[in-house]
Amino acid sequence: MADKPNSFASAFRSALVKHNENSRKSSATDTPDIPKAFADRANAPIAPSVTGLIKSFDSAPEMQGLLNSYFGIGDFLAELPGMTPNQVAQMADQLDQLNILLDNLPAIEQNLRSYIEGVVKYHEFVNRCVKEGVSGIKKVDQSVLDIFIAHKGYLGDQKKLAADSSTSVAQIDNEVDNYVNLQEHKLQEALKRSAKKLKAEKEKETSKSETEPNEKPVEMVAVLDTRARLKRLMQYGTTSPKAFAPTKSAAVPEGGFKNGTAANSVFEFLSGK
Repeated sequence: MADKPNSFASAFRSALVKHNENSRKSSATDTPDIPKAFADRANAPIAPSVTGLIKSFDSAPEMQGLLNSYFGIGDFLAELPGMTPNQVAQMADQLDQLNILLDNLPAIEQNLRSYIEGVVKYHEFVNRCVKEGVSGIKKVDQSVLDIFIAHKGYLGDQKKLAADSSTSVAQIDNEVDNYVNLQEHKLQEALKRSAKKLKAEKEKETSKSETEPNEKPVEMVAVLDTRARLKRLMQYGTTSPKAFAPTKSAAVPEGGFKNGTAANSVFEFLSGK
């Protein structure tokens, strides 16, 4: 990389090159081994006579520490006269490194900005996703709640239907039982009425039989039959078969008894009717 004009590194390099050249020229006649002489010079202090004479930090020693803290050059400035060219060259190397960093700062800055922008975009992406996720969670929870409420309503409707069904079945069973009981009651009442009617008819018949007997006394029947035979005998004579033919008993005249009594029948018979 080309040295920047008016830079400390360029000036220091130029001075160091001139110093080394002068050193080589002055020692060329004395020492034919140039590399060895150069190595000795590179490891010798630059200005040992000035060492200990620098008073810059005597009145403000904290400035050396501040320069170290901010730039790392406080000790370098204080110890520079007693440093070797190799030690000073390390500062030049650090400056070259800094220049490389400075030359690449725009690209590095752009990369950092792009990186920061990317991180920000990623966080914005996460933010949008989180917001959408929260909205989705609310919708899912609402859906779960709606399904839960619908299920509870369904279970409630099932219980109501079961209760209504049980009530209807109990009502039907009760109506059937009432109908059966009513029919049995009607049957029992009908049987009771029939039994009561039968009993009344029996009592009536019994009472009628006791007050109006259907059969005549045996002696009355015998008297009537004898008289009927005597009447036929006197009518047809002793030689006619009609006088002795079997005749209907006088006890039960044809057409039944008039006025319903045996005494009246006998009275009519004797009267010639």
